[in-house]
Amino acid sequence: MPNEVLDLGRGAHAPPGTHDPRVHPVPLGKATSPPESISRGESRISVIRNSVKKHVKKHVKKHLSSMFISGQLTKQLASALRLSNAALVAGACLSVFDLVCDSAMINEFISSDRPGFATATLATIVVNLVCQLIFVVLQHKKRGWLVVLRECFFVLTFVKPGADVYRVMTHQKHKTNALTDPTTEMITLRSVDLCTECVPGAIIQAMAFVDGQHSSVAVVSLISSLLTAAFISASIGLEKDIDSECRLHSPHFYGLVNLKSKRQIAIVCVLLLLQSICQLAAKSFAFALCSSEGFTTLAWYLSIDMSLAIIIKLVRRDFGYWVPTPESGLPRFLTSLLVRIITKILLDFTSCLLMRHPYEYGGAYYSFTVLSTPLVCVYFGSRYLAFIEDDEVRASLSFVFTSEQVYGGLGALTVVQFASFACLLAVIERKYWVTFLGTTTATEYTISMFQNSQHDFRKIQNTLEVHPSLWHRIEQDVRFWLHERLPIWIAESPPWFDDQVKAIIPENLVANKMVLARIRGESVRKVIKERSVKY
Repeated sequence: MPNEVLDLGRGAHAPPGTHDPRVHPVPLGKATSPPESISRGESRISVIRNSVKKHVKKHVKKHLSSMFISGQLTKQLASALRLSNAALVAGACLSVFDLVCDSAMINEFISSDRPGFATATLATIVVNLVCQLIFVVLQHKKRGWLVVLRECFFVLTFVKPGADVYRVMTHQKHKTNALTDPTTEMITLRSVDLCTECVPGAIIQAMAFVDGQHSSVAVVSLISSLLTAAFISASIGLEKDIDSECRLHSPHFYGLVNLKSKRQIAIVCVLLLLQSICQLAAKSFAFALCSSEGFTTLAWYLSIDMSLAIIIKLVRRDFGYWVPTPESGLPRFLTSLLVRIITKILLDFTSCLLMRHPYEYGGAYYSFTVLSTPLVCVYFGSRYLAFIEDDEVRASLSFVFTSEQVYGGLGALTVVQFASFACLLAVIERKYWVTFLGTTTATEYTISMFQNSQHDFRKIQNTLEVHPSLWHRIEQDVRFWLHERLPIWIAESPPWFDDQVKAIIPENLVANKMVLARIRGESVRKVIKERSVKY
């Protein structure tokens, strides 16, 4: 045992009043001078034996305690995982049912001589399929065309949600040459489905309802669209929060739900679902009422709202998305713009919990969006009531709502939505309230995570696995850190230091050519080539 050798001496006598190792053995690594370590007649073997016994007892107790805690945590995560899997299955079933309802509504729109609504509904389905096909091709194109054709077949036959759920539930790993892992693929396709089909479909059917389409099929289809969109949004936020890797990676952000309490998990699920469905229903009907006088006001509102969100991101230098894509310049700008628009739609209409992350729109903007929903709904409702005051206008409309119906319906939805948000804050762990008020940018968050992380692998995740522009300010610190730690990782070879991690280490941050050669073996170069990452 280096650095832990006890110099016991020979014939040393302990003066009166000094430490007696027969009563309190001295731990290894904390040896004192010979007179304090051994009393008269004490043998070297007995001192070592007593010290070893004490250390063995201490470490065995610590190990057993760790095993107990780990076992309890495993049970909690297993329970949360079962709930997550059930939510995945329910979400996939709702998506398929919503598609069936949309098809039925297209047929009813055509039968009732409303081709405009039928065309709009069909357009949302087609756009959704096209966007999913584009992503699937990008996701699997390096795995071979047979895989691409199989995934495209899943999309066109509407079984893709079920296939993604199966892969996530069976814990399938990131496939070689795939763009992302199965969980990220599923969340991305869910977000695309929300933005291109669920939310637009809910607005279209709300417009049809305002226009007098009150059949049972229309009501069921409208409820299905609202419930599907809200359920997918709520499940995305909850699944990320209870994910064990997310909690280890960002414990100060993920962990709203106490996994020890099944009751709390159930309550949070219900509150998230209520908040999402009420916000989507309120805004859908408010937009539908406003569309009665034309789409000019609605178009101006959406354009100004989206533009302000983008301008805020640009002014704060927080526009570029965090995903470490190799693109730069205009391609990266367009990619970030597309993602910002999609995430803004998710936040505005479903209040997806994940959108409060600094990599998305932040906690303060999230709370502002949730709390401003009643004002938006009241404004559009008042415009509708002012529009129908004209007798000629009232006569031209198929159906007219009274002021009590408008304010009562929108008021009830916004009150439930606001109450759900307030109850959510009351139920979750209080230390996470700050995540609903945060103004931290993605760059500030990345730098903070690197500086405060204690584990090497967490530091890598917080820097090298996000876009370099987010940690450009501390590039020199990252270089010095890699210079210090790389030789240790090579010598000790920790389990996480595999080819995938070695491949994301930029060559320009490794000054030692010998170290660089050690981490750029043939297998690592193959991974780099497969990822098409250029350093």
